Amino acid sequence: MEDYTHTFLSLYSLWKDGNKSEFTRLMQDSLSVAADPYKMVSVCIKLCPDLFKNRSSGMPANIIVELMSFLGKGNYPKYEHCLNEALQVDMFQVAVRQKNVGLMRLFVKAFQLERIKMLLLPHIQEMRLQGQLKEVATLATLLNLQDEFSTEDLIVPLFLQDRLSLADEFLLTSPRHQKEILSFIDSIIGKQVNINDLHKTYKIKDPKKVKSSKMLCNTVAKLLKKFDLDASICPHMQKHRARGALRYIFYKYYIEKGIQVQAFQSLIDDALKESPHLGPDLMHLFDEYHDLEAAAPYVRKLQLHPDDIPVRIKEVISAKPHLTDGNVDVAVDKHLEEEECWDDGRLDFYSLNIPLEEVVIVTSVEEFTKCMSVLTESSVIAMDSEWKPTFGIGSAEQASLLQMASQSRVFLLDLVALQPLLEDSHWSCIGQLFSNPKITKIGYGIRGDFKILAKLHSEVQKGFANAKNVIDLDQIKGILVEDYPDIFPHSSSNYKGLTDLVYRCFGLPLDKTDQFSNWAARPLTKSQIRYATMDVVSLIDIYNFFDKKAQELNIEDWQNIRPKKGKEKVKKDRPVRKQIPKTHEDMQMKVMNKEPILAADFHVICDTMVQGLAKKLRCFGIDAEALETGESCDKCIEYYEKEKRVVLTKGSAYDRLAKFIPSSFIYKVQKESANQQVEEIVNVFNVKVTTKDIFARCPKCNSASYLFVPSSIIRALKENARESVDVNMTDGVPDKWVQCEGGEVNLSTGNTRQGVHVLVARIAEAIISRTETFYVCAQCGRCYWDGSHYERIINGRLSSVMQEGATDCEELSEG
Repeated sequence: MEDYTHTFLSLYSLWKDGNKSEFTRLMQDSLSVAADPYKMVSVCIKLCPDLFKNRSSGMPANIIVELMSFLGKGNYPKYEHCLNEALQVDMFQVAVRQKNVGLMRLFVKAFQLERIKMLLLPHIQEMRLQGQLKEVATLATLLNLQDEFSTEDLIVPLFLQDRLSLADEFLLTSPRHQKEILSFIDSIIGKQVNINDLHKTYKIKDPKKVKSSKMLCNTVAKLLKKFDLDASICPHMQKHRARGALRYIFYKYYIEKGIQVQAFQSLIDDALKESPHLGPDLMHLFDEYHDLEAAAPYVRKLQLHPDDIPVRIKEVISAKPHLTDGNVDVAVDKHLEEEECWDDGRLDFYSLNIPLEEVVIVTSVEEFTKCMSVLTESSVIAMDSEWKPTFGIGSAEQASLLQMASQSRVFLLDLVALQPLLEDSHWSCIGQLFSNPKITKIGYGIRGDFKILAKLHSEVQKGFANAKNVIDLDQIKGILVEDYPDIFPHSSSNYKGLTDLVYRCFGLPLDKTDQFSNWAARPLTKSQIRYATMDVVSLIDIYNFFDKKAQELNIEDWQNIRPKKGKEKVKKDRPVRKQIPKTHEDMQMKVMNKEPILAADFHVICDTMVQGLAKKLRCFGIDAEALETGESCDKCIEYYEKEKRVVLTKGSAYDRLAKFIPSSFIYKVQKESANQQVEEIVNVFNVKVTTKDIFARCPKCNSASYLFVPSSIIRALKENARESVDVNMTDGVPDKWVQCEGGEVNLSTGNTRQGVHVLVARIAEAIISRTETFYVCAQCGRCYWDGSHYERIINGRLSSVMQEGATDCEELSEG
């Protein structure tokens, strides 16, 4: 047997000196003259000092990569006889000791371990018995052994240990296990599994989480979306969410008073149609909210069993039996008369300045054609859309109404009526409207409308993808408030969104009563028509207002306004650092992005070599996902393929990934410290970061959604934390929901409506006392408050990446 020790010593000398090119050359030369390349590589790998340091950029990984490169040049058949079972088992023993999944993957592929998978199976099963579930899930996936492991033995323990993410790749390649783990979680939601029995059999990391139906429902919903499965396989989750949705409708109507009475009735009818089992829950909610007479008509309509009717409702029906004879809608006729008035004369809201006859509800192909003809000839059009709230159950949001207005006409496109009638050419008209650069399109938060409307038809999606001359008044507002506050005759208000902008311009807010409404129900009420019309007409009014005020204040080209660049001089005065000779990477830094991109529109995935960079980028409002420690850098390929994220990496991982990812979507980070890396990425990709982007995302989990929670609620949550138990609608303890800007919080459980627990334990009483509002991440529950982090970013070393802009976000510190 040839001795390869000398070969290793020569390779190690080059590796230690950092001479990568000579290392590669010597590897290829040595492999080409070796009698047994596999044996040579196995000897060199086992002699590497960093064999078990789990580095994807280490010498063992590079040796295997060079072997695969050598064999890939047509050498597989020539040396296939060298790959014997003894050598494969030997390399398997080395592979299973690797904590780095990427390294394990290299061993499996290079030494073709799948060919002896049944020989290796007993060893892998023994690993499972020893609790090495992560390694077993990885090996089972790599060796295509999923069918040899039951869901109860492998996937359920990972779920109960809150480590289900470790089996992501396993589950993605095994539909049977997908359905079985979902059915198992659903059985817990349906109380068909005893948690105490589970605790005896498995090691449950967080029993409270497993007992929380809300958290379990969120987990199921995420898995259904990830695996693209129908929710019908999880009936208990559907029932639980349907009950929650019904409870939320009652809360919005009776407590917030944010729903019109007819919308309330319509949403209840739809909920009962989709979930007939909700009848008893409906009765108990009417009883809970003390509206007993309103429950009476439903008793006969739903043909409820007497045991499902609360005693107080029975007493009302006994005293007033005629209530069960009437139509459900009769009780609201008087209220509807008030609602249905087109011009109700209320002086406390911004009023509509066009007559009813100028509003055209488009329900036919002929009306659609006339509508498109008028809009195509218009120089400016405003758009908005409405859809029925789904409460996270049933199908995804579907646009029900598309509002479009010119300077003189308003069109409400009834998508419920039009969808079965319109052909490809008609949908193309809508797409062309948005891709036409000669027509100015106005919206507010228009990207949200685009996302929903794009589902209508591929032609609409194509038009949105190529949209030109689009003005988002949400972004314009932020810049004008920051840089040109004098343009607004009215100061800041307690309103938000479009209502806030209307108030700043005209001194009156919009009436948003019908915002939460059943937009899929037909016919539309006059109140809904008025609301839908008001939204687009107000956009036209604001556009005209800005046009006039911009001329008065000499604000040039307000439609394309950009934040003032007050930091330019600081950037020019910075000392020039000594430059190293130009390399391939330096050239790459210059050409990645010529056109500027908004921080909110820049999406990246950081591999394990630059994990710290992800958190820093989130602080600047950039959507930055990151691989977990131990995950293979190959997973970056999935992020690129599925989400078109730019891959940020470092070291030799770049060379491997660049073979699968276009050069415009992968970048090799040059700098060392995270702060330097942020500067590098922002400059290379020409990312436009404004003050409103600072802390727009949670640094911990990357979510862009926050709840604005008063300190009084934080204090109450902290006081209840020790006694907190999971409470849901079926438990004996009543929910105590409080409304905050951005969502609701349950004082009993400490959870949001999405089942996220608010993490208040680390917040000191002194901080609560001096802080008015806390910012709670809607995804992970971490709390932030006004602190010094914001000022340090604005005025510190990273100020060079900033541009002046709107600031909707206060300075934050993490709790």
